[in-house]
Amino acid sequence: MRVKVVVVGGGIIGTMHALLALEVGHEVVHIERDPKPLSASVRNFGLVWVSGRASGAELETALRARQLWEEIGSRIQIGFRAQGSLTIAQNEAEFAVMRAAAEMPDAHLRGFRILDRAQVQTLEPILQGNFVGALQSTQDAAVEPHLLLSGLHNYLRQQDNYTWCPNFEVVDFYHDETGNHVTDISGQKISGDLMVICPGSAHQGFLSEFLEGAPLRRVHLQMGTTAPMAATLNHTIADADSLRYYPAFKDLALDSLAPQDPVAAEFKMQVLLVPRFDHSFTIGDTHNYEEPFTHEIIEAPYDHLRSVISSIFGAPAPEIISRWSGNYSQITSEELYYRREIAPGALVVTGGGGRGNTISPAIAEETIRSWPK
Repeated sequence: MRVKVVVVGGGIIGTMHALLALEVGHEVVHIERDPKPLSASVRNFGLVWVSGRASGAELETALRARQLWEEIGSRIQIGFRAQGSLTIAQNEAEFAVMRAAAEMPDAHLRGFRILDRAQVQTLEPILQGNFVGALQSTQDAAVEPHLLLSGLHNYLRQQDNYTWCPNFEVVDFYHDETGNHVTDISGQKISGDLMVICPGSAHQGFLSEFLEGAPLRRVHLQMGTTAPMAATLNHTIADADSLRYYPAFKDLALDSLAPQDPVAAEFKMQVLLVPRFDHSFTIGDTHNYEEPFTHEIIEAPYDHLRSVISSIFGAPAPEIISRWSGNYSQITSEELYYRREIAPGALVVTGGGGRGNTISPAIAEETIRSWPK
């Protein structure tokens, strides 16, 4: 049954809802408060990170999303690449934890393989620094951050039955017998049979009454981009601190690892380095859960990133040419993301932070499967 679907939010979760709704035959009106998306979806790594997902439902969802990402990337210019990842062990204790990870019952689903130093350098000759080996995941992938939303939106705008509505900041939502409706500050109204509101970290405003008491928090992070390098890197690189932050590894002997560097511990850091098409890297990141968040860009985390990258590469880290911070919405309960029906046929979907880019197509697919046929 073809219906009119209104999607509020131009980030990756909202855009995936628009894309999948359109492809099952619905009419889609897609609303964004800014001239173009400017929030968390354009301030992240572009990672499709399967390797760190918790065993069970989370991993299954990530694997389904990984499949959907590849299908979407095969026909829409979003810079999808199945490049895999290398989590680098810089000492034997880290390598021992990674060997244990490679023996987990679902390690094959994550594409895990243990590589010694020589095997790492065969794959990535650019890595000549201080490390003993790595945990490879062939299931991890990436999309190009600056191409992702622009590529999806360009594709959508070429389709019949899709309407893009930027500069529409919703101030009110209501439901009546004619459907679901949102209005902006001027009183302009957009209505649909079904509505999906994907607000990202914008938990306040007209949504406050619907999100009161919701198991959600906002997370603040800092990231950056380097200058291009002459050499090529073909994998995403993570340091062993990432083992501390991803739930896949929570039952391993993490207490055998050396204490984190004080800066990394203070800012709850992991080092992630994602190659871009122009041979530059997206690097990060930090985690701050205590509001109010600072508006300052703190330099100490970038010094730590440069130090770790230099140690792994065996050469000076590339210059960081841009720095930014951002906020994302993260669910704090056991669910993978937050979904609430706020009226018949109207949903709020958010809280995917930390895995939102990875599982966004699977989130949208679950929504659309729940709609009347």
